[in-house]
Amino acid sequence: MFDKVENPQKTERLVRKWMLDDICDLDRNESWLSDMAEQGLFIDHFGFWSSVWFRKGTPRRTRYRIDVLPRELTEDELALYDACGWHYAAMDQESNWNPVYYYIFQTDENAAVPELHTDPMEQAESLRKLRRSSRWDFWISAAIPFFWIGLWVWQALYAARRFDFLANGNIVYIYWLLFTGFAVVDSLRRGRSIRRLYKRLAGGEPLDHHADYLAAHRRYALTAYLRPLLWAVMMAVLLVQLIFSSLDQARPLPEGAPDFPAVRLAEVHDGLDGPNAVCGESHHEWTWAGAVEDRLYEYADDPETGMRLEWYTTCYRLPFAKTSALAFDALLEEDWYRGISDAYWTAAATRVETNLVDEAWAVAPGAENSWKYALYVRDGRYIVTVSYYSDRSAGGTGDAAVTETYRDRCTEKILPLLAARLEK
Repeated sequence: MFDKVENPQKTERLVRKWMLDDICDLDRNESWLSDMAEQGLFIDHFGFWSSVWFRKGTPRRTRYRIDVLPRELTEDELALYDACGWHYAAMDQESNWNPVYYYIFQTDENAAVPELHTDPMEQAESLRKLRRSSRWDFWISAAIPFFWIGLWVWQALYAARRFDFLANGNIVYIYWLLFTGFAVVDSLRRGRSIRRLYKRLAGGEPLDHHADYLAAHRRYALTAYLRPLLWAVMMAVLLVQLIFSSLDQARPLPEGAPDFPAVRLAEVHDGLDGPNAVCGESHHEWTWAGAVEDRLYEYADDPETGMRLEWYTTCYRLPFAKTSALAFDALLEEDWYRGISDAYWTAAATRVETNLVDEAWAVAPGAENSWKYALYVRDGRYIVTVSYYSDRSAGGTGDAAVTETYRDRCTEKILPLLAARLEK
């Protein structure tokens, strides 16, 4: 590559500054680079994340011009620029697909050299490709947030997905929406800048090489500084979630009552008082929706029949009571609630008349739910689901009166105990 005018010495220290503008803002960037040269900072090369590296030197008045080209210049072409008095300073490439190259040339303020572009109409043509690509960038970047928002709306309206979305959430959607939102802002600002320059040049008016860039830099800084802050916050949240996920593994059943509202199997079924009569495990997790999900699984052998007893409890503590109410309504609207290790039938749930909790529904054992009793409770920010399988004699005959009696008996035993836990 053709040598720069002032080759930096090994002892010279490079200074990095953030470019508080889009590279396509030709007039404002030319003005900014000239002001930097008057402070003794001369552009050396472009860095990552819109950063520019300057080398220190003797302050002097310098003219900078930015040429927009569809390809890289050869050594001979750079030599031709140099022979005309415009010396190569730096180059930046935008996009790897259908790229655009920004070449920055410099000369002394008082040098008797012609302008790099003397025909505004011709310079406007050099921006045509840039203008066309900016339109595509905007519409593509604007379509992505609409996709994510549409997906959220669909999940919010479709009951079979609404409960899972409100209780468990998906942090990926939030991240992508923020990232694509930044992309829309960037592409919109870039498109307006290119349109402003193109309109001026196409009207036969040359660029203002001493344009005021301070106001534009302040507007740019609103998003330029907010972006790394939000990145840091999101990465911190993600790190916390990952830490919780790594710690929230299945644990052996703790002694005594768990530290979340739950009724134990031994409290409902007689004959399970022995120290090793009941086995199981518990889980504790934070969900992406900001809820806390606790799960309890217990099992034992019925002392009378020798058949398997199974007990499932899932407790959600949601961030807000309103969110809990919306999620509970979505749960009841579903035909099936997919819990820890099985799918529970909710279509046949009947409301329980009680003042112990905000809302309670129960399901009698039946063939559809593998002869399990189920209880669904909402109280404040809490949603608690209980599934209990004792033995097939509870409803194996198919007699509706038998299964309803069994349901009511279970409800009368479980609900007061659960309400007392929730009260605490």
